Parts: sequence; C-alpha cells; structure tokens
Amino acid sequence: MGLEVTLLILFSAVIHSIWNIQLKKSNDPITYVIAIAIVGWVIFTPYAIYKLFNSTISTETYLFTFSSFLIHFLYFLFLGRAYSKFELSVVYPIARGLSVFLIPVYGILILNEQMTLQAIFGCSLIIFGIIMTGSISIGDLKTKEKRKLFLKSGAFSAILIGIIISLYSLVDKKAASGIDPFLFVWLTDTSAVILGIKFFRNNNFRNHFTKENIKLIIPGVFQFSSYAIVIYAYSSTMLSYAGTFREIGTVFGAIFAKIFLKEEFGRKKTLGILLIVSGAFLISIF
Repeated sequence: MGLEVTLLILFSAVIHSIWNIQLKKSNDPITYVIAIAIVGWVIFTPYAIYKLFNSTISTETYLFTFSSFLIHFLYFLFLGRAYSKFELSVVYPIARGLSVFLIPVYGILILNEQMTLQAIFGCSLIIFGIIMTGSISIGDLKTKEKRKLFLKSGAFSAILIGIIISLYSLVDKKAASGIDPFLFVWLTDTSAVILGIKFFRNNNFRNHFTKENIKLIIPGVFQFSSYAIVIYAYSSTMLSYAGTFREIGTVFGAIFAKIFLKEEFGRKKTLGILLIVSGAFLISIF
C-alpha cells in the first residue's frame, strides 16, 4: 500500500478504537451505537445530499451499497449485544481479528486477488490469536451445557460480528470505486436511522438525545469518518491489504481498554492480541 493510504488507515483505526471505548463505557451499548450513528448521519447529511444529486452512480454500485445497508442492520445490533456481555479487550480482537482472516479469503476466492505465503502465514497467526484472546478451547465445548453457554455468550456475538464485518467489507470493496466514500457511509448508516425509529420508545435511547446529545458528536463523527476513510482506501488498493491492515485498530482498542476502562488481561490474552496484530501486518506487508 502507498504511504498515504497506510497513514489514513492508521488514523481510521485510532478513531475507530476511540468511539468503541465510548460505546463500551455506555450503560446501554445497543442504543448508544445506534445513537452515535444517527448523529454522524445527521452531521454529514448536507454533504451527502449534495453528492447524491451531483454524482453519476451505476446501478451495480447502488446494489452493492444497498447490500451493505442491509448487513449493517445486523452489525449495529450484534455489536451492542456483544459489548453488553464481554470486555472490550475480548470482543474487539475477536470480531476484528476474525474479519482479518476472512477478508483475504474473500479477496482470493471471489475477487481473484493474489496473496503470498507470508500473508497466508499471517492468517494462521490470526486464528491462533483469536483462540487465545477469547480463551476458547476444545474443553470449553465438550459438554452440551458448555456449548449452550458459549452460544449465548458475548464471544459468540463477537464471532458473528467478525463474519458480518467481513461480509460488508466485501460488498464495500465492490462499491468503493463507484461512489463518494462519505455518501456511501451516509447511505449505509441510514440503517441506524431506521433502527432508531424502533428504539425511540426506549428511555436510554431518548436520553442520549435529550441529555447527552453534545457527548454524541465526537463519537458520531469518528464512527462515520473512520468508515469513510476505509471506503476510500478500498477504492485505491486491494481488499486483502486495506481490509486487513485496518485491523491494527485491535492494538489501539486493547491499549485504550487498559488505560480508560481499567480492563485487565493476562499473558495469554496479551499474546493473542500480539498474534492478531502480527498476522495483520504480515498480510498487509506481503
């Protein structure tokens, strides 16, 4: 990747981690993530409307954009549920790490992208990192009771989020070159606006806008902008590289969780995070 794209993705990873910290600190992650997405959507509406009426967008690009819009319904719901169950330093690495593994697979099998042996080795490191970070072992799944607990846990939600992220990354890549990045995010985040109608009767959701509206501005801008930056990167480089390098945000998420949330994690989790980050670097560099 070029230096410009690399620096932009690094910046995107930092601000993505910051709004995830705010999400974890909220007392109702599900309504909070929807609320900040709506705030970002509102802030960027004038620009998006201008681009919508002053751009030529193909039918194919609109179809991929609409697919991303649908997938984001699941993303917002599962992300909030996972953060209400597990620590950020567990959910963030598992969700983002799994997507790092799946994205290059899609790139090779669907987009006909090429990967080196070093990058394939990076994928393997990520798998081991996910297992270590999430403390998932075969012993945890031996009995029927333990399997049920796992299926109901935040870890399972985090795995689903990873799959969801990989799927919307694939359709995002297909749409990226044919649409303005901020307009694209505005269209996909419309899913949050529609979900907001559903949650309007929720007291926590209303309080976000009546009592904490100012506090939503920075996370809202960061959520929107971090995504738009990645869409721009997809338009200028391969999915296998941009989609995996962005997951360097895992290390920022872990550091911020330690500093701001006082989350503790031992050597096993630390090693797992390092494996995920190392694998992401190998995939991106090679």
